[in-house]
Parts: sequence; structure tokens; C-alpha cells
Amino acid sequence: MNRARYSDEGGDSRVGSMRTGRSNFGGGGRRRGSDGKKRNGNPIGTWLQNRRRAARTRDDGTLAVGTEAEAMQNLVRNRRHFSYPEAGFETPVEHSLLYAMIAHPERYPNRVIIDEINDEEFEAYLRVAGGDGTQTVSPAAAVSYAQLSALLSLSAEKNTSASSRHDGGGGEDGANPDVDAPSIGEVLCRRLLRTVTKYCDSNGLDRENEVREFLAPVERRCQQRNEKAALQQLLPAYGGYALSIVTGNPLPLLIGAAALTQPDKMAQENQNVVGFQGQGGRTADMERAGLLDEVDSD
Repeated sequence: MNRARYSDEGGDSRVGSMRTGRSNFGGGGRRRGSDGKKRNGNPIGTWLQNRRRAARTRDDGTLAVGTEAEAMQNLVRNRRHFSYPEAGFETPVEHSLLYAMIAHPERYPNRVIIDEINDEEFEAYLRVAGGDGTQTVSPAAAVSYAQLSALLSLSAEKNTSASSRHDGGGGEDGANPDVDAPSIGEVLCRRLLRTVTKYCDSNGLDRENEVREFLAPVERRCQQRNEKAALQQLLPAYGGYALSIVTGNPLPLLIGAAALTQPDKMAQENQNVVGFQGQGGRTADMERAGLLDEVDSD
């Protein structure tokens, strides 16, 4: 269900944990200005520190730490990439146990994450804060698929497309039931699509348009990450080429060219998104979707 991942207890311990970690940017060297006051020596590092601090500052001005700070930072990032409503949501998905499980799949067994997906009530993540809960006047203003899109995009990034993780007990004879089990992303996408289509049918909306609205941000975010990964791969090659021309030494060029031979870091995420597109296309079809719902209910 929609369970929180932390408890707000013990203010003194929170302050103590806050002091244990320091950033490498702008935290150390303080210099005295012409007025004799101490100032940070690295303005860029100070800006980065202030930006991170603002991302984990509560409404009352206190700083969050641990899982709560991570949830707040995820919320800021998702609001930027997935166009969250200005009013926010009644139930932030970033504060849920499921979000933590998908973000850190190495910490949880595969089947435990899938069980949590099957038990989750995703309808709660549709409601915009301050919206009409009855959905009778203006359904479009009261709900948004943005949180569901952010959750599916996170799964595409973090989870494998095939269920390759073994929970043990199968040995080498191929008897492990997890081998043929659906992946985390497949189960999550199916549940989210069912949530979207259920809302469509309840409000007389077009399935194809609503599924498109749900999946489009996932595809757009994947494209952004592809462009960023390509740039990170090309920069060493261009830098090495320029340095080799200036110095006459071919070694920087060879080192930069080696970056171009690295495996594609986005291959798994791209494969996941293509699979989501296929599921979305089948779900948008009324007849096929009806057959899939019957299969899922058996």
C-alpha cells in the first residue's frame, strides 16, 4: 500500500548525521576578504552546496536527511522532467516504499518488489493536491499521470528488461521459477496501464490518447538521457583530438578514442522503453485490452 519509508523522530540525531558528511565542493577552503570576513573559496562549489541544501529543505526551514532527503531530491527532479502540476499531488510517489524499491533494486529480492507492485493502489498517485476528489466536474484538472510516468521512467532506468536476477533455490537445472517470470518493468507497466485505462473507462475518455499522454514523458526522458550519454561519450574523444593537435602527442587521441568503444550504457533502458511502447499499443486497443484483462484476472 502507500507506505512511508521513514519516520520523523529525533531532531538531535538528525543534526548529528547532517554533520558527518561534507561535500568536496566549497566546503573546506575559507579565505578572508578585504573586509576581514571569512568567505568560501570556491563560489561554484558554494552554489552547488546551496542548491543541494534547498532541494532537501522542508517547508518549516529545517533540513531533511537520509531517505527523506533523497525523496525530496527525487521530487524536485521529477517535477522538472515530468511537468508536475504546480499544486503538487495529494500523495507524492517519491515518498513511497515502492519508489525506493524500484530505485534500489539491488537491496530487495525480485519477487518482493513485484509483490509490492501488485499490492500498490496507484489510483492514489493520480490525484492533484486541491483537486476535486469526486472527478465529476473537471477530471482533467483533478488528476495527472505525471507521477505514474516518473515511476515507469525510473523502472526503465534501474530495472532489467528480463528477469535475470535469481532469488535462489533453482540450482543449475533450470527449475528456478524466476527464469520465466516477467520482469519488474513489465509488471509495473501492466499495472500502471491498467490504472490509466480504468480511469479512462470511468470518465468516458479515449484510451489511445490517454495512454499516449502517459507514455510520452517516459519516451521524452529516455531521449534526454540518450543525448546526455552520447555527449559524455564524445567529449573525451574531441578533447583528446584537440590535445593531440596542440601537443603533437597521439596518446590523448588514443585515450579519447577508447571512450567511443565502450558499451552502450543506454541499451538496457532503451530496450525497456520499447517494451513499454509495445504494451501501451496493445492496451490502447479495446479488444486486445479486454483479452489481456481476462488473462491477468485468471
